[in-house]
Amino acid sequence: MEQIDPIANSRRFRRPWLLIAAIVALLSSQQASAAEFMFRARVGDQMLEGQPLAWSATEMFLLGRDGRLHEFDPRDATEGQKTSPRFVGYSMPEIKRELYREFGDSLDVTTTQHYIVVHPRSKGNAWAGRFEELYRWCLHYFRVRGYRPREPQFPLVAVVYRNQADYYRAAKAGGMRLQPGMLGHYELKSNRVHLFDVTAGQSGGDWSENAATIIHEATHQTAFNTGIHSRFTAPPLWVAEGLATMFEAPGVYNSRAFPRQADRINQEQLRQFQELAVPGHGPERLAELIASDRPFRTRPSAAYATAWALTFYLVETQPGRYADYLALTAGRPPLETYTADERTADFAAVFGEDWQMLEARFLRFMEGVK
Repeated sequence: MEQIDPIANSRRFRRPWLLIAAIVALLSSQQASAAEFMFRARVGDQMLEGQPLAWSATEMFLLGRDGRLHEFDPRDATEGQKTSPRFVGYSMPEIKRELYREFGDSLDVTTTQHYIVVHPRSKGNAWAGRFEELYRWCLHYFRVRGYRPREPQFPLVAVVYRNQADYYRAAKAGGMRLQPGMLGHYELKSNRVHLFDVTAGQSGGDWSENAATIIHEATHQTAFNTGIHSRFTAPPLWVAEGLATMFEAPGVYNSRAFPRQADRINQEQLRQFQELAVPGHGPERLAELIASDRPFRTRPSAAYATAWALTFYLVETQPGRYADYLALTAGRPPLETYTADERTADFAAVFGEDWQMLEARFLRFMEGVK
């Protein structure tokens, strides 16, 4: 490590070309995967600190200590300094303090063992308790099937807005365009779940839609933070959405209370699959879903339903292979494009490439699902 003394000795670099040279020297001894150490630099009016994930002379991807992903040109950075030989995420009190600065008195903050939930006042236990409960159920589901989820690197953050207008306003301010009717979303870049209180704080309102949204988005967040999926090279969309829609069924997220196979069926997705996807279904549609996210843009309802059905089929009939496939998609190098050919090859390596046979067995199984 002698060649990286300039930053190892914590000297500061106020000229961009010096920072670039120091970062390149520091990273030259690292493998192509993410570096282990942390460094800090000023980019614009922000002081960023975190772990380099991927880099070049003109582009840097940094995992912040709060879980955010930052992308910037190292030529725009100054005051570079190595701060630690290993990445250390912010603690619960540190993130909680930042959230109070961000949201002020408009919302309250409640913590659990793994979650920090920003929420309307007087609703803390309802929101935070549900998120923590879903996290534990999700990990239990994977552990009993031989998975080894890891602990998150930082507390998981969920933001619950008072009403739909506040939710859409915040998304727009953050540069995200939401489709009409959205109840919530998990954002990879910030690593946060965003949603709003469907009851708008009214006592006696139907809380079931809130609960369903938490289940879906908390599954995404848990999977992306425990190694089931990779945040840095996202899996095919059918994998992520198939898993999240599968968890919406009570027999999946709480099998102890709902032990029957019928409890593991997402009835709404089954209905959509039968009505929208089965007519005209063929091996080419299955192959397209595996190779490309395009069906989620062209036929979204059918794509979600097929993603659920295919995930349910593979989990119920080939759980070991499905686990191997998840590990394969989660183990790709960070921030590399996952091409259609690679997606197809990875799926075929685990489940075979006889698309006609796969289609026949898949549809035969789904015919028996009630």
